[in-house]
Amino acid sequence: MIITNPNLKANIFDIQGLSVHDGPGCRTLIFLKGCTLNCFWCSNPEGISIKPSLMYSQIKCIRCGNCEKNCSNTAIEVKDNKILLARDECISCVNQSCVDECYTNALTLCGYEITIKKLLDIIKRDRQFWGYEGGITLTGGEPLLQIDFVEETLKTCHNLYIHTAIETCGNIPWNNFKRVMPYLDWIFFDIKHSNNNEHKIATGVNNLLILDNAKKLASEFSGKLIFRLPLIPNFNDSEINITNTVSFLNEIKKNEINLLPLHHLGREKYNLLNKIYDMDKYPMPSIKSLKNIKNRFKQNGINCYIGSETPF
Repeated sequence: MIITNPNLKANIFDIQGLSVHDGPGCRTLIFLKGCTLNCFWCSNPEGISIKPSLMYSQIKCIRCGNCEKNCSNTAIEVKDNKILLARDECISCVNQSCVDECYTNALTLCGYEITIKKLLDIIKRDRQFWGYEGGITLTGGEPLLQIDFVEETLKTCHNLYIHTAIETCGNIPWNNFKRVMPYLDWIFFDIKHSNNNEHKIATGVNNLLILDNAKKLASEFSGKLIFRLPLIPNFNDSEINITNTVSFLNEIKKNEINLLPLHHLGREKYNLLNKIYDMDKYPMPSIKSLKNIKNRFKQNGINCYIGSETPF
């Protein structure tokens, strides 16, 4: 196994083996830190920042004050039997001594550096469990933000005949796609909303670069390209948005889409990050509405898969 730069590093926040929903066969998922979007429904909010994220569990905390004593940035205060965190100060912290000195693991860091060599050792270990069709899927966050690390990882895996896939929001420079396309077998590409203004309200950025990259991939990428629609009731499940999405897929001559119904499994992560979770006002889509939307795509010649009914 030849790695050009074995000591190249990236920030990741998880590695999951034995996945069967993010590409063909059984796979290893690598979650990279950092994202260019800030979707209000994100189920992995700990992956938005490219730096390690400080997570605080009030249930585990005994308010001993040890974190406050060892905080090098004076960003922690024990007040009224509560721990108050100045998270803007935490971002610039380089030693995280508060985490090291927390007796109960109430404070933890989500995210850590990993070298390509270490990651490839893990991939090599997992490979024996994948079966014939398995491989790796890079996700996040937005994996193509850490492009040097990702390109080297995908290139090495490609040379080892390992099936490669990425899950992307598409809001990254086109050149980043060009650098990894030769080493990719599959791309899962999210289309959040067809309307530019609605997209910006929900994610923090407009959709112009995303749709432009989708068009270019449809034209230039020779591997498998599957579009995904995270379906959020009262946001992007309207008749007009489905119609516009159908038109866009027909325009770029792609006939597959995967509906990803909203879920609330990431709720607790928001509490740990001291973020407000206001997604309870958005209900999970009903089976009836999912089937209706699926039929709309099918009527227009587009194969539509719901949730785990994936096209592989």
